[in-house]
Amino acid sequence: MQKESHEYPDLKVFVHEAKLDCGLKLVLIPRPNFNEKQVMISTNFGSTGSSIKTTNGQVDYPFGVAHFLEHKIFEMGDGKDALEDFTTLGAEANAFTTYQQTVYYFSTVNDIDKGIKKLITLVREWHMTQESVDEERPIIQNELLMYEDDSDYQMNKALLANLYPNTPLSEDIAGNSQTVEQISLANLTSAHDYFYQLDQLTMVVVGDFDVDEIVNEIDNLVNLDVTKKEVTILPLEISPIIKSSRFSMDVTQPKLGLGFRVVDDLAGVSLSYYKLGLRLFLAMLFGWTSEAYQNWYDDGLIDYSFDFHLEVTSQFKFVTITFDTDQPIAMTGKVKKLFKTFANHTDFSEEHLTLLKKEMYGDFINSLDSIDQLASQVSLSLADGADYLDTGELIRQISLSDVQMIAEHFVSHMEVTTVTIFPK
Repeated sequence: MQKESHEYPDLKVFVHEAKLDCGLKLVLIPRPNFNEKQVMISTNFGSTGSSIKTTNGQVDYPFGVAHFLEHKIFEMGDGKDALEDFTTLGAEANAFTTYQQTVYYFSTVNDIDKGIKKLITLVREWHMTQESVDEERPIIQNELLMYEDDSDYQMNKALLANLYPNTPLSEDIAGNSQTVEQISLANLTSAHDYFYQLDQLTMVVVGDFDVDEIVNEIDNLVNLDVTKKEVTILPLEISPIIKSSRFSMDVTQPKLGLGFRVVDDLAGVSLSYYKLGLRLFLAMLFGWTSEAYQNWYDDGLIDYSFDFHLEVTSQFKFVTITFDTDQPIAMTGKVKKLFKTFANHTDFSEEHLTLLKKEMYGDFINSLDSIDQLASQVSLSLADGADYLDTGELIRQISLSDVQMIAEHFVSHMEVTTVTIFPK
């Protein structure tokens, strides 16, 4: 067993990490005097893991395997739903799938010993049958149908389909009705065998507990698995973007979406720093404190639907901007122009950056006092090997010149797509 501890003096937080002989990784964050405790166990297998490389060659899965697997993990050998067992323990349990991960978790104010045992058993044991697979298909397909009339959902889906055509990002995390139909018991068994091995799992524990007791208890729970299956998720095959698309839905006014992707990395800049710089850049230009936002709002060009979203990972980097507007063509030009001329804009200033950094740092500090936020952010950051608790220091360090360097890289390398939804 390998152990190490990290102190974050400014945050008054200790993080204890352990890698057990079986390969299971533990990240333990004691938060004394907190009543609630949360435990998360994650695997770096999400919706983008549709093609993998193994010792036997390449394996391709239909889109949606990770999400399908998430649904069925809660089914126990006797057919019962494991959520009921967690409820009996006084715990609330659930799971979610992202582009890069699948995460299972529970929270409780009681002791976490039995919950941890249940969680490990849940993800490690395999009880799926062909019958249960067949039963699950229509459930997931109906889940997908629920969003068919949601214009915001369809906008984001269309933007990603344009930015990353023919990749898992072009579909819902759950796939689509056709790919769900293609998912077989063999696909799910294969994915479980590779990505639910103990050396593919990381457990994050946050709350009031004894570190040594938890480590020893988990170590005693897991069996030493000396046979490990090597597996690597293959990178996405990046195709040329689709520059624009449009369609009609039952909306009261047009909806406009702009998508921007960057394929290249910025040499010498970590993903965490790049993501932070890009987030600050977008907030300076398009956030509610920006002059552009206020002017567009006052002129009736946008409303409170205006929003931006970014994803920065080792596999993909993209930004989406979506809003309702009666002037989609004019606003497309205004947004693109603002990107290109950002360095000369009054909002791109030391004063504005300082204001946004203070707001962002305050949100980060507040997250440390939320068991849910802390556990989830730490778990999600592990997908690319980042350390969420470094966020505060990165916010303090980043300068206007750093933000400008990141912004210039993004703007000079970005490829752009637009999606417009018109009223029927």
